[in-house]
Amino acid sequence: MNKRTFFFAVVLILAAFGGIKAAAQNDPQRTFGRANDQLQKGNINQALDLYHQLESQNQVSGALFLNMGLTYLRVDSMGQAKYYFMKAEKFKETRSRAQKGLQYVENKFSHQSAVLPKLPWQQALNWLAGHLGVTILLGIGLLIFNFGIFLYIIPWLSGRSHKLLPPTALTMMVIGVLVVALSFYINYREHRYHKAVMITQQAKVREKPGTSADLVSNAYDGYVFTVDRNKSKKHAGWSYVRMSNGEYGWIQSKEIKIL
Repeated sequence: MNKRTFFFAVVLILAAFGGIKAAAQNDPQRTFGRANDQLQKGNINQALDLYHQLESQNQVSGALFLNMGLTYLRVDSMGQAKYYFMKAEKFKETRSRAQKGLQYVENKFSHQSAVLPKLPWQQALNWLAGHLGVTILLGIGLLIFNFGIFLYIIPWLSGRSHKLLPPTALTMMVIGVLVVALSFYINYREHRYHKAVMITQQAKVREKPGTSADLVSNAYDGYVFTVDRNKSKKHAGWSYVRMSNGEYGWIQSKEIKIL
């Protein structure tokens, strides 16, 4: 083997070793373990940096969000803790512990927001979105509609007159159309409106987007909002929100985190 061939062989080996080392460093599970080690050692900022690194790479899990909530508890950032516990609550494996964390956080807030009870139709829509989802609901609607069509053409196929089939078929088709329309409405609602959590100590909700606009209400750490993303897009740096007490207004986007 001549010197030139030997040199290129060494370069290739080093490049391969470097790639393996980089892959090991970027392995999500390894990063998560390093973050947990930093947390156990009391290095809160280093742990949070590693957790946020995983979050920015979309390497998310219930365990990641739960640990981030617990970490923010240790620095008394209750709004951030609430936000990540609410994220962890969406995962079955961490739901129970996240709910306990949320209960603890709620008891720590010095300010509690007034909460209007949800209307029955809002509860129904939330249940459908959470338990069935848009895709399943759309499939059910199409199935009912097609079954109605099948009932409608049975007399033509059989050559016999059935008095009950036509009205039953029309009823099924109407129900199918309504269920399909409902699935589209829920999809529209989920894309336009999002929950958000206040992550700073205090902020002002104003009538218009601007620091000089009239005050609607003061908001505090941990308050939950419903953000209208369509209206918010028209004003950079501001979010149009509905507060839990039913009031509407504008808040600076940096004050909240959207779930």
